[in-house]
Amino acid sequence: MCSKVAGAGIKAMRVTVVSRPKEYRGTVEEFPRRRFGRFRETRKPRDRGGKGHEIVKELMVCASCGAAHREKQAAIEAAAVAAAEAAEAVAEATESDAEAPALVDE
Repeated sequence: MCSKVAGAGIKAMRVTVVSRPKEYRGTVEEFPRRRFGRFRETRKPRDRGGKGHEIVKELMVCASCGAAHREKQAAIEAAAVAAAEAAEAVAEATESDAEAPALVDE
């Protein structure tokens, strides 16, 4: 990020620059080839799968650049939380306005 060469013995940090959402499918074990007694064993789920995030691009940076990136990410996440709370407050205000009885002059 800073394009500087770090000295020997200085630890590098890995910074995730780009990630994407990913959905993982589950897997199922095959049927056993032989039968045990009268009953055949049922298929067993080996992996349930799920949702997560996958790293697309990752950089190796010096400690100072890593700390700066971490602070920037914290500020972005705080702004996103504040925006979500503001949107929620606006939604609650519009719901309360819709529920209030309208005054009609007759």
